[in-house]
Amino acid sequence: MRGGAIPLLAWATLLVILMAANWIWTGDSVQVGSFALAAGLVYALAAWLVAWDRQALKMGPPPPDDEPEAVSEASLAAVMVGLSIACIGFGLVWAGFLIYFGAGVLALALGRLVLELRAELAARDALKPNDAMQEPPR
Repeated sequence: MRGGAIPLLAWATLLVILMAANWIWTGDSVQVGSFALAAGLVYALAAWLVAWDRQALKMGPPPPDDEPEAVSEASLAAVMVGLSIACIGFGLVWAGFLIYFGAGVLALALGRLVLELRAELAARDALKPNDAMQEPPR
């Protein structure tokens, strides 16, 4: 992911600026501490992204890749996961039945998601050129 840490660094810097203004304005240690914790966590996430991939600090488009990429057009499982998590959230507030129903739908959706990912990997492997069929360089 190219440039993924840059927005996080900007966000954390904005939090530090707001923390300084809040510290000057109110002087409340709880508010300043919550700003400091938020900024520290966002900086830590940005540092983890940079440690994971050095491209996270570079701007611009990524280098071209000749590897075929299988991209799905639609995913029923992703919609089901989102709806089931929302159902579980409503169940925490309204009724226990919704928690169990959402958990069941979530289990089915995760199973369907595994099937979709396996099909995507199979499609990507089918798109790869076969090494035996390539002509030798001249």
